[in-house]
Amino acid sequence: MLAESIIRIGRPIKDGGMPCREKIRLLTDVSSENCKNFFRHVFLIELAGGDSCLQQLELGDMALENNKETFTVDSQRNVTFPIFYPNGGNPLHAQGIYPLPCYLLYDPHLKALGEKEQFKKEFLSPRLNNTLQYRDMTLSEKELLADQVAVLLAAQATEFISEDKQLGILMIYDARLNVFQEKQDWMGEDETLMWINESRLQPGRQLYLDGEEVLQCINQAKFYEAAELGSEKNAVSTFSNQPAAEVVSIYNKAWLWLSPTWDMPRSIYWQDDEWTKGIKVDAESYAAYFYGVQFLKEIQVPVASAVLKEMFAPVTSVEAKKNMKATSFESIYGIPLVLPLTDGGSQQLFANYRRMLKKDSEKQSNSDLHLKVLAGIDRVVPEIGDEHRLTILYYSGDLSRGNMHIRAVIEDIVPSVAGKIEQILHDLKVSETGKIQLAFGVAEQAVYKTQTLPALLANAFGPGYVWETLQAALHKEPLRLERLRLTTARRLNELANKEDTWQMVQELIFYYSFLYFLHQYEQKILQKQGGVMILSDWDEFKALYSQGRLDLCHLASVEQLGFTAGLLLRQFHNSYYQKTGKDFVKQRVMKFGSKLTPAMIWKNGLLRCEELAQQWNMKLGANFRPVLAQALLGFLAKQDQLVPEKDSFMTAFWSGYLLYKADKKNDKTEEDGGNDNEQQ
Repeated sequence: MLAESIIRIGRPIKDGGMPCREKIRLLTDVSSENCKNFFRHVFLIELAGGDSCLQQLELGDMALENNKETFTVDSQRNVTFPIFYPNGGNPLHAQGIYPLPCYLLYDPHLKALGEKEQFKKEFLSPRLNNTLQYRDMTLSEKELLADQVAVLLAAQATEFISEDKQLGILMIYDARLNVFQEKQDWMGEDETLMWINESRLQPGRQLYLDGEEVLQCINQAKFYEAAELGSEKNAVSTFSNQPAAEVVSIYNKAWLWLSPTWDMPRSIYWQDDEWTKGIKVDAESYAAYFYGVQFLKEIQVPVASAVLKEMFAPVTSVEAKKNMKATSFESIYGIPLVLPLTDGGSQQLFANYRRMLKKDSEKQSNSDLHLKVLAGIDRVVPEIGDEHRLTILYYSGDLSRGNMHIRAVIEDIVPSVAGKIEQILHDLKVSETGKIQLAFGVAEQAVYKTQTLPALLANAFGPGYVWETLQAALHKEPLRLERLRLTTARRLNELANKEDTWQMVQELIFYYSFLYFLHQYEQKILQKQGGVMILSDWDEFKALYSQGRLDLCHLASVEQLGFTAGLLLRQFHNSYYQKTGKDFVKQRVMKFGSKLTPAMIWKNGLLRCEELAQQWNMKLGANFRPVLAQALLGFLAKQDQLVPEKDSFMTAFWSGYLLYKADKKNDKTEEDGGNDNEQQ
């Protein structure tokens, strides 16, 4: 269950040694980019006894960035004003339970400050009624408080309202509340006391926020929010399996993967406030859950648009993929979850989580896992042993709108397996791809679709198989080649009809790059030997061909037969072109741009070679006729397999055709023993 994993992640963060200030920053939206401009206009209302006063603060400075003025928030002081950015719903209305009287002000709210009754009715009263600290206050007491604040703001509204769009924060420093403390002397800022400002009612005295009290209020407020969709007294918690005085639903406004406006996660037999019939959460587990979801929001990373294009663009049509833009795809976010197999060692786990919160995505050691390579998300998982498991969550949608859809959850990834796969991809990128490019006679360059595992698998199997194959690879399951050969054969056929040889070579470079990955994957992950022929495996085969020593025993598979046919037709084409100036395959084999098949290669191509060689008095290499004879016997022996295995045959055929190079040492003509004049 995903919720249980989130609780297990949140518990060491909640109980670990994270300073109070950092916890508040994690649990609130004070550091959100969406909220920075709210800190330009902070209204601090101080209430003590029957006295009141108003201060306006600006927590930050304007700075010039890229020739544009932008507001930079004071990262020390913003934590003192714990705010929550609305997720879904109308942000102008009161939402959820406020842990303390600290509220966001939108432009319509600020423009209404001068209208005392309107501001009180539409802004103050709804929020005071939903504030945890005022739950036990009578209605008349809350009305009196609202009047006092509204009058104070209206009296000075003209001083700070402008025609420009404005955002702000309203904090009511109510001396009666435990979250606020007043000190005679400057106390500095320790782990729990956070300085708000100097008192205006009592100059020289300092106003502080009690961080520990704030954290308790935040947890309690979120617990009460969850109770809106269901609560029960004296029930057994789903997660602790222990009786609790009160349990609530799993609903959380900060993580709307279970939204009250979405009917799918709950039974049609539940009422709107009966979600505890599905999951019951006790207070401690819910607090850990809230820490967990806030942590996951911090470490979530959007999958790069270039990776999304490789993952979800059509792969059977080269032209369709070429015309897809990287911006054509809905954003997908990836979140890594690291979980221990057993409870315990929470401090070490907490230390790893803190490292994951850092924005630096560079690996610190060879044992770190770089998820950009493995999962397409730019996060580094610090070194963890196989006593842990990694889960990767992918979702799309907008959390701020309550529109979140889980795309895939890949659970129980063994770190050592992930590390081996990352090393295989690294070796492919650093050394093997260059060798493959050299074999096809092209300059060495980066191949983007082989540099990340999701892109590699998507280009091999197609977008419909991305999550399935990604999960299979990370779970040490076999990967089948049929789909790869199908997509490669279709792309090669499309490009052959367009005579786009360069792009055909690029497709085969990817094909053999994937085969290298699969070969290494089977050897190092599955402990399986053989089964996949990589490009270097064809070197001896090509050498035997050049010497004319390929026999029927070397043509044991349709793939080997197709590769040989490709070598033969390319060698024959070179001589044919010298005599006629025409492309043999295009003119004689692929009639009218039709889809090339094994039967056409056999009957329109290889069977015509001897006839045309005699007709044009062609000088062929001494190796050609002996290999041609063996290949024709091979076609007779395997004619029943040509249709079922046509994709394997055609991919191998184009490989041999485009890899062929005349061997000056061995390709002697039969007539005079000299080098043939085949076009290279």
